[in-house]
Amino acid sequence: MGKCFVPLVPVIAFLIVGTIILIVGAILTPVFVDILHNEFKTLLPMSNESATLDTWEDPRDSVDMYMKFYFFNLENPTEVAAGGKPHVTQKGPFVYEEIKVKENVTFDTESSTASFVSPRSMVFNRSLSVGDENTTFVTINVPFIAVITMLDTLPIGQAVISAAIRMGFVTNENLFKTLTVYELLWGYKDNLMVDVSFLLKNVFHVSLPIPLDGYFGFFYKKNGTDDGLYTVKTGQDGLQQYMEITEWNHNKSLPYWKTKYCNMINGTDGTMYHPFIEKTESLSIFSSDLCRSINVIYNSQHFLQDVPQYRFKPPQSLFDYPPENEDSACYCVGETCPHGGVLNISACQEGAPVFVSQPHFLNGDYYLNTIDGLNPNETLHNTFIDIEPTTGIVMKGAKRLQMNLAVQRNAYVSQLSEIRTMLYPLLWLEESAMINDKGMETFKQMFFNIQQWITFFSYLLICVGGGIDALTLLYVLVKYLKHRKQQKELAKSVSPDANEQTPLLKPSLDVQQDDNDWAKMIRT
Repeated sequence: MGKCFVPLVPVIAFLIVGTIILIVGAILTPVFVDILHNEFKTLLPMSNESATLDTWEDPRDSVDMYMKFYFFNLENPTEVAAGGKPHVTQKGPFVYEEIKVKENVTFDTESSTASFVSPRSMVFNRSLSVGDENTTFVTINVPFIAVITMLDTLPIGQAVISAAIRMGFVTNENLFKTLTVYELLWGYKDNLMVDVSFLLKNVFHVSLPIPLDGYFGFFYKKNGTDDGLYTVKTGQDGLQQYMEITEWNHNKSLPYWKTKYCNMINGTDGTMYHPFIEKTESLSIFSSDLCRSINVIYNSQHFLQDVPQYRFKPPQSLFDYPPENEDSACYCVGETCPHGGVLNISACQEGAPVFVSQPHFLNGDYYLNTIDGLNPNETLHNTFIDIEPTTGIVMKGAKRLQMNLAVQRNAYVSQLSEIRTMLYPLLWLEESAMINDKGMETFKQMFFNIQQWITFFSYLLICVGGGIDALTLLYVLVKYLKHRKQQKELAKSVSPDANEQTPLLKPSLDVQQDDNDWAKMIRT
């Protein structure tokens, strides 16, 4: 038996070892996922003993939060009052540092929930703003429009309006006002609200759903206040519902909308989710500003300081026109529904005619065409959250909303007798948050580094095992080619004239002659 051109025992041994290492690396990948699951079951659940409790309650050292406001300045008030199309220009941003902490935190181990309030305070940051809080702009008279609209909903509304007109309360009002940033946000005195409140109370003995104390501002008396009591899942009984809101103000559902479906409180507050997020998931965010929950879907992948992020955004169908999307029908207030791209939140604003949309009426073409000067941009004006998918922690996000006022022509009020019926854009805001360097360092130490090491070790085993097999097979191939070359050289040395078609052994002349004689004998 011929000798093999490679040593069989070492080659087989190397192949076996390499294959085992490769298989172990591949098998360990799901095992490492289980290790991560177990690690997160220790680190993520929230309790009084949790390592992450302090950061969860007060994230100021780890997360930078800002509230940015952009105001729409009306360039043609005279034309608008006469029925013309409004032309607006944007002023901003006016930036406030936002402080949100969790207070009065209580844990219920039986239901694996935590309850808390989260006051929000804002401090003006001049260096990040285009101007100070005394910057002025022209806008529509919000209290005037709101009071007239709400009076119209009362059975005696027209009588109240007529009395207010006769007493000069209404006729003295201007349809447009020049206000400062501070006034529209934090409040200014409005005489109409005082006068109408007096009239309702002392003459008609009724009141509006909202108190009229003579001041108006979108955040009047709200700086440093909370938006209600939240109850969330802590993860002690499993992480799949981690940080999902189970109750808001002691209620498991909302009272604002027409159906049980639309009144459901779904999802988290948009800052944390369950670990191991998939791109195919639809995540939910509950927003008290919108008075409802919204869904966000996967959009793209990004990186923040080398940490991968899944970006989720609301779908274009977020505020769909009900005839085009039956799921939106239950968000209609009354018998009429707005066109696509806006949401009527008057039901949760005590009847004030406030509508929200995405900035510059993004995905709301009907309303976009009613205002000149708007330029919707998907990148600048859409809401998004960037989630680290393994932990479910939101690293960066921005909630962007536009506040709009419903304006209706009213033949009884001279200021509104010629104006167009429309949604007038007042301002839009961006509430943003992003993990800072200190927060990222803490995150990597607690969560990310172990992921990197586990992934690295798994791939290392696969590469080492595959490398051993590949090098062994390469060695066998080289030895085979070398052996074949030696065989050819040996053949040439036996017969220098030999080629691949020449036999290695040629019969002698004597043998050829004997063969010829034998052939002749047979023929004879």
